[in-house]
Amino acid sequence: MRILFLGTNLPIPPNNGHALRSLSIIQSLASSGHEIHFVSFAAQDRPKTLSPLPSYCRQVELVERKMVSLSLRPSYVRRAGCLLSLKPYSIERFRSEEMRTKIEVLLREKCFDLIVCDGLYSLVNVPRTEVPIALNCHNVEHMILKRYSLVEKNYLKKCYAVLEAQLLRRAERRSCRRATIAMACSDADRTTLLQLQPNLSIVVVPNAVDLDSYGLDESRGSGDNDPVLLFQGGMDWYPNRDAVEFFARSILDLVRAEYPTVRFVVAGRNPPARFVEELGAYRGVEFTGTVPDMRPFLSAATVVVVPLRMGSGTRIKILEAFAARKPVVSTRVGAEGLVIEAGKDILLADEPVEFARSVIALLRNPAKRNAMSKSARAVIVDRYSHQALKKSLDVLISSFA
Repeated sequence: MRILFLGTNLPIPPNNGHALRSLSIIQSLASSGHEIHFVSFAAQDRPKTLSPLPSYCRQVELVERKMVSLSLRPSYVRRAGCLLSLKPYSIERFRSEEMRTKIEVLLREKCFDLIVCDGLYSLVNVPRTEVPIALNCHNVEHMILKRYSLVEKNYLKKCYAVLEAQLLRRAERRSCRRATIAMACSDADRTTLLQLQPNLSIVVVPNAVDLDSYGLDESRGSGDNDPVLLFQGGMDWYPNRDAVEFFARSILDLVRAEYPTVRFVVAGRNPPARFVEELGAYRGVEFTGTVPDMRPFLSAATVVVVPLRMGSGTRIKILEAFAARKPVVSTRVGAEGLVIEAGKDILLADEPVEFARSVIALLRNPAKRNAMSKSARAVIVDRYSHQALKKSLDVLISSFA
């Protein structure tokens, strides 16, 4: 099958959840013998080598674009203009005549069997076409803004988030109507998408991690004298910053009361200087900044914490911790969509005191940490390996046979 894969960001380096899912899908499709033509936006300072992308794709075409974080650069004027025109800024910022023209040319020159839109935002530049469209849903996008509005204390920001979420939900429904089929991360996301478009065909394509990359020494990070709590995730993504701030301000001191030497390590790209300055004042909070490989930090961790209060999709950070045989404490939002058993594979807690007690319980009990780590690793083997992802993609592709 000849596939046109349309992205909004390069999936290399694969150092965030979006890139990891995208690259895993491309790799899986290529391994099944499909011919992939990849088109995406890319920043000017992109990696010099696009490896391993060219080894999976027959063609790689890029449209250079200044990549600006949605949460770090407010763009108030453009946002206001979109509100006045009743269009979601989240989508409109990706509208590009150059990208649309490139896609039109490719559709004229080549006979594609399928277009894979890698997320809601890549669909905005796709012209009308008879080629079937598969929409890869990394998240149910409007749910992120909806949840943000529930925790935002600034009244104006809260009001804006409510309005933007409504506009985005409407646009998401229209996108689902354009799609021939959708790829959801979980049954939970599938249910939400069906509320937008009941007739949409949806295949659950799980997020996955490469088990062979996590053959770590289980003895590291298991000591109790100087325990390490790890949060992993890009700091240019607001839900991750909110999670870190929530933990540092509301939970960490409760853990520190029992474990005064505990370290809270925040490993992820582009932490804003002001954010680091504010939270770095809390003793024991350490920011690594961008790291080339998360595995050494996972290896050194005693417990991985995922105190997310907003988001959608499924968290690859939890799957990576599972693969690395590390026990996890998460909020229910953080673990949403994953087929896991609370108390056996993971500990779930939403309130600060409850979350702190769960962390402390694991720090006190090495045997519990070990048992939970082994159970969590088995979850990856059964449900979230590359083999599981490939199987679901084969089901999707077979629907076009």
